[in-house]
Amino acid sequence: MNSLSYFKLVVILITLLIVWTLKDFLLLIICALVISNIVCNLSNQIQKGLKIPRSISLFLVLAAISVIIFTIFIIVLPPFIKEFNEILVEIPNGLSKINTLINTNLNKFNSLFYGEQSENVIDIFSLINNVVTIPDVSTIAKAIQESFKNLINIAGNLGSGLLRLIFVLAVSLMISIEPKQYKENILLLIPKNYRNKFRNILEKCNIALANWTFSMVISSLSVGLLSLIVLSILDVKYVVSNALIAMVLNIIPNIGPVISGIFPISIALLDNFWKPLAVLGSYVIIQNIESYIIMPSIMKKKANLLPGLTLISQFGFTFIFGPLGLILSLPLAVVIQVLIKESFKDI
Repeated sequence: MNSLSYFKLVVILITLLIVWTLKDFLLLIICALVISNIVCNLSNQIQKGLKIPRSISLFLVLAAISVIIFTIFIIVLPPFIKEFNEILVEIPNGLSKINTLINTNLNKFNSLFYGEQSENVIDIFSLINNVVTIPDVSTIAKAIQESFKNLINIAGNLGSGLLRLIFVLAVSLMISIEPKQYKENILLLIPKNYRNKFRNILEKCNIALANWTFSMVISSLSVGLLSLIVLSILDVKYVVSNALIAMVLNIIPNIGPVISGIFPISIALLDNFWKPLAVLGSYVIIQNIESYIIMPSIMKKKANLLPGLTLISQFGFTFIFGPLGLILSLPLAVVIQVLIKESFKDI
């Protein structure tokens, strides 16, 4: 390697070190870009549909978003927090019922195989309890509370603080007002020979991100509505809260649906044995409907992400950015896929 190659290598390493040092700040910028992309695309659609100036369409979008956020904080959030706290209290009771159910059935099997007088025979229940200790209700409750406290602390450190939220919203608003100007300023960093190509790549990234947003909104609303209907039919407590949890966590593929199913299944355990099985089966059916019916029906509006890239992005961005990186992993993967595809298309 000559001196120029060594210099390029050093520059790359220094750049990576700077990026790693500023990763939390970069995550805030990414959040702002995603939000501004949603706002700009909604504004452009309203502008084209109503044939009005962009400033008016942008005002309408911001006003609608403000009303939605205000409604969520005033009407939806307080009862949801109350029910969610009750769910957290009920989960240990459901797990305790599993413990009791396991104990009862193991004792029945023990009596069936060894008879009522089985003191001198190996006790299956004691053997399993010695190998796998099932914690009591108080231990489970304390563990759950500590876990959620840690999760809230992590989320707070990664960018849900008021100051960081204000920064993200301010940057999003400024970009949304003059998106073309910001894009052209970024293009000044690109050599002239590649500016047109990079401009086209940015436009395709914007379209792919808009399509992903559209598909995820439709998918999440569908999952939330189906969960609401199913849980209402099965008469599971806290229907609205569980449906909202399913709708929000649907944004996180693979992991989100699994987490969202834990809450209603644990609550259903308090009623009888068949109800949690019915809830589990219903959630599996809902996810299959979402994967094989709802998403294919809007495939033209959906960025077709490669499964391997989806999984890699989830683990990679979670490792780099933490829980917020997991939430943003898919939009980032959409943009990265387009960047790679378009950058090397002519090579």
